[in-house]
Amino acid sequence: MDMNQYLDIFVEESREHLQNLNSSLLELEKDAANKSVLNEIFRVAHTLKGMSGTMGYTKMQTLTHDMEDVLDALRNERILADPNMVDVLFKCLDALETYVNTVVAT
Repeated sequence: MDMNQYLDIFVEESREHLQNLNSSLLELEKDAANKSVLNEIFRVAHTLKGMSGTMGYTKMQTLTHDMEDVLDALRNERILADPNMVDVLFKCLDALETYVNTVVAT
């Protein structure tokens, strides 16, 4: 199957999800105990993982999978969403944006 026909859709939807992720991380920064926000961030990471996997972007898929593991631990209170953790999640967001921009540039 020629995945190039889906590239524009992938980029557009990825950018929408990344915008949502940014907004949710800003909310998490204000209220680290907000389960609803953690669930939304997990959902976005899960969606991005599936999309990137389908398109064959394994680096993006691996990062979002790792994010899911951390977010699951946060949701289940095995770890806490302290400011350092939120910073790491913002760095993940930056990396995901870079991956999408790289896809566009190639």
